[in-house]
Amino acid sequence: MHHDAADPPVRLGAEREGDQSWIWHASIDAPEGTTLHELRLSWADYNVFCPDGARTPSDVGKAVLRYFARHRAAFPLRERLDAAMARMRFPNADAEITALL
Repeated sequence: MHHDAADPPVRLGAEREGDQSWIWHASIDAPEGTTLHELRLSWADYNVFCPDGARTPSDVGKAVLRYFARHRAAFPLRERLDAAMARMRFPNADAEITALL
């Protein structure tokens, strides 16, 4: 899947726990403007992207957000983003997100 040439900066705010998940307020600083989001990473998705548990949930969350930022032309960014949306929309998302870690 083609993605934008440069990765825009991404940021995660304070982490909070949700129902079997981690949730952050997040932002993407793309050339077309900054977008604000709520990012959710379930425990199950964390285990797919980081099966050995060697990275923090925020590391995985940033990789997921970076993935969404890279594919923003093909997947318009919503206010609420869930890591599972990536795999629903893009068949290679799991491998690509893992590679971003």
